Amino acid sequence: MKTKILLSLFIISLISSIAFAQPPAPDPAKEPRYRYEATPRDREPVPPAPRDREPVPPSPRHRPGARGDIYRMCRNAGIYLTDQQIDEMSKIFYEYELKINDLEYQKRNIDYKFKLEREKIDIDLNLIKDLINQKKDLEKEIDYLRIEKDVAVLDVLTDEQLAQLNSYRMRYYYYR
Repeated sequence: MKTKILLSLFIISLISSIAFAQPPAPDPAKEPRYRYEATPRDREPVPPAPRDREPVPPSPRHRPGARGDIYRMCRNAGIYLTDQQIDEMSKIFYEYELKINDLEYQKRNIDYKFKLEREKIDIDLNLIKDLINQKKDLEKEIDYLRIEKDVAVLDVLTDEQLAQLNSYRMRYYYYR
């Protein structure tokens, strides 16, 4: 009987010591609430950025940026487009994007057929060769349509705007 009482007291004390031996909760004033939030010692007043900054030139050719966006390039070059020019450019973009999206759909269809043919046990090499040629032809057509779209958009600009845009492109794209 005495051993049972001692054993039960030992087990109760062991369980209670585990329950009360937890580390203290962190102080919310010292710890950040989120992983990316700065701790109080990291929080120092940051001076505001100057408001009068030079406009940032577009990124170099090997990085994506303002190169393909004619609106941004015109704005950076100081060219202000009329509403008629913007509407005409939007129509051109819409027409060509419809054609390009249709060709992209056909290309995905060819990719699907190619994948199915590759999974077969008895592969028809002539069909594979034909699918590859069809895909290359579609890629050529898509590239040509994109260039044709760019030329059509540039035709909307006046001669003065084109000269200003070319000057801007020469300054920021080819000599940096």
